[in-house]
Amino acid sequence: MTPQDGRGERAAHARILGLLFVAAFLVRFLFARADPFLHGWDERFHALVARNLVHDPFTPMLIAHPMAAFDFRDWTGCHVWLHKQPLFLWQMALSLKVFGISELSLRLPSVLLGALMVPMLFRFAFLLTADTAVSLLAALLLCFSSYHLSLVAGIRGMDHNDVAFGFYVLASLWAWAESRRKAAWGWAALAGAFAGCAVLNKWLLGLTVFLGWGVDLLRAARQRGDVKRDLRQFLFALAVCGAVALPWQVYVMQRWPEVARYENAYNVRHLTEAVEGHDGSVWIYAANAPELLGPWIWIFVPIGIAMAAASRRVDRRLLAPVLAIVGFVFCFFSFAAKTKIVSYVFFVVPLCQCFLAYGVVGVQRRLGRRPLLALTFLACAGLSLDPQRVRAYFSAQNTERGRRIATTEILKGLRAQLPPGVKLVLNTNPHENVDLMFYANDLTAYARIPEADLAALAAKGVRVAAFKGDARHPLPASLAAYPGLVVLDVGYAFRDVPF
Repeated sequence: MTPQDGRGERAAHARILGLLFVAAFLVRFLFARADPFLHGWDERFHALVARNLVHDPFTPMLIAHPMAAFDFRDWTGCHVWLHKQPLFLWQMALSLKVFGISELSLRLPSVLLGALMVPMLFRFAFLLTADTAVSLLAALLLCFSSYHLSLVAGIRGMDHNDVAFGFYVLASLWAWAESRRKAAWGWAALAGAFAGCAVLNKWLLGLTVFLGWGVDLLRAARQRGDVKRDLRQFLFALAVCGAVALPWQVYVMQRWPEVARYENAYNVRHLTEAVEGHDGSVWIYAANAPELLGPWIWIFVPIGIAMAAASRRVDRRLLAPVLAIVGFVFCFFSFAAKTKIVSYVFFVVPLCQCFLAYGVVGVQRRLGRRPLLALTFLACAGLSLDPQRVRAYFSAQNTERGRRIATTEILKGLRAQLPPGVKLVLNTNPHENVDLMFYANDLTAYARIPEADLAALAAKGVRVAAFKGDARHPLPASLAAYPGLVVLDVGYAFRDVPF
């Protein structure tokens, strides 16, 4: 390739990267603004903690002003909230501070990071395969990934936490791949910094890049023997990662030692038991490949791996680490961890999309039908989007979505309807008290509180409001008898779930 050809390729790639970012941002923005309410698992909890971080960035709280007894081990109803690492929450809090309190503001960091992942994946795939067509298809698969879009929009559990985590893991891998190509310390430092940020989103899984880096070091040691420079860069990046991630761990352990120890032990329990009922067979992630990657097209992942392993154009030094990462993550969560949640493995799905794209493009070229390549790309992007699933979610048949929209309108306007002095609202649906505290951040709200706490509040003369019950969900007798109770008859709809 001549220098002029190289410049032409770089210019073409720059245009592709720009277009990919714009397309990815727009589709994520549309999904993020589609639902004018907080999703149940886990967006509402992340939203309230982020809202409270706006006022106090170094004290993560769920219920900022508890007015009833709580168990610090209950992450859905506690005071200090250390259930997740804080970086994605800080990002959300900053967005709320800058753009105002709304669901869209809450989701904007995921929109931005999710959009940046698409051109980043293009570049990473090109470093791996040296194939523009493969890189473009991999980026398009992520751009229109139904699973990724649902995380950005908060629809799927772990939502913005997983989006941020996936971004920083991919960013660390990209920076490491660049450092290998240029042997530059700056790229190594960037890889370590991104890995530290990944740790600050989802703890030790953020060290994923060092697994691949370690595999590369072992390969280099066998082939060249002298890996002193590579090892120094590895240790330097690891030190940068520690400098980013460790101060928060030390801080919380000193300030809230009991809570921090419990949460650390809780994380370990995911390996030994099916926490919160999230169980499944060792085949759960394989069975959900159509959901993670798109119906039908997931079969091209093993085909692409086989083709990449046989290709001379693929970067061998990068291929082995990437395969090691993908294999380890799927095997670890399938066989070692007892807690099974489909989203756990999604952070390596972009790597799988590289192989999926390699398989599709390779088969297309072997069939000799290059004029149909564009149509193939469109078909793959459409399958990744999974329109049937998207249409079902946004259809009128999704009655729970309609109920959430109506309920949220009531919660948003409730503050203006409360008499002066009311700071406590009771008798919400389970966990919808969290939504109310997000929209009216000066209120404390609960679905239920113990009668002893209610009596103590009455003795203090605390003014209390409660949503009016209905025939199937009457007000508890102890609450109905509360002195001066303000009964809210605002059309609040109760769900048929146990309190």
